[in-house]
Amino acid sequence: MPVITRTDHDAVATLVLTRPPVNALDSEALDAVGAAIEQVESDPHVRVVVLASGVESVFCAGGDLKFWRRFPAGMARNVSGAGRNVFERIERLRQPTIAAIEGHVIGDGLALALAADLRIASEAATFRVPEAEYGFIPGWGVPGRLRRQMGQALALEMLLTGAPIAASRAHVLGLVTQVVPPGQALAAASRMAGALARKSPLALTWSKRVIRGAPAVGGGDDREWEEECFGHVWGSEDWQEGIEALLSRRAPVFGDRGADRAQGGRR
Repeated sequence: MPVITRTDHDAVATLVLTRPPVNALDSEALDAVGAAIEQVESDPHVRVVVLASGVESVFCAGGDLKFWRRFPAGMARNVSGAGRNVFERIERLRQPTIAAIEGHVIGDGLALALAADLRIASEAATFRVPEAEYGFIPGWGVPGRLRRQMGQALALEMLLTGAPIAASRAHVLGLVTQVVPPGQALAAASRMAGALARKSPLALTWSKRVIRGAPAVGGGDDREWEEECFGHVWGSEDWQEGIEALLSRRAPVFGDRGADRAQGGRR
């Protein structure tokens, strides 16, 4: 069975990760995820990407320790870079991404979930970072993503205690966008993806980049960056179609042309 399977419906690509028993990732699995991301990135017909699990009760358990334990201390950067590089590619996708989360998200599996732009979780989902119990810390980007998502104190709580966080609390803390009944995460993510896919692909890309690519606090000029992003959409073909549709009181119809121009600009 392939690690990643892809199904397309209209302009939505759904990538399903299946590596039993807990979707733990070795280098081969990471390569498969990276290849799938590259394919959807280059497909002009894909406007939204959904990430889901094909393993019951688990979204992702992070790295496969049976594999990564072979790498000695001097190769720590290689181990860290293997996961970081793939998950950062997900963040940099021009298309919006939605993670459909059923079951457990463990350790650096949380880095995969947080690499997505939006997260829809089942009420049965839990989020846990247990690495401190086993003598190390997450290496694929969890600490920084947690700190940016929910602040230093709460990030430390997850890292230090390793206690699981239920989906309801994760929603309050901003880790997930929406909570749905068990078994409904993928359906809800697909509905949201379908709604997004009807919007301007150019505007979706630059809406994502205006947030994802914004200067760090104290590290740059938000106004300059936002004006740069604004310049990529104002006056575009999608802009013309959208304004004409608004004034004509009809639904806009956007082609795939916006994906071509979305390749430019800082990421």
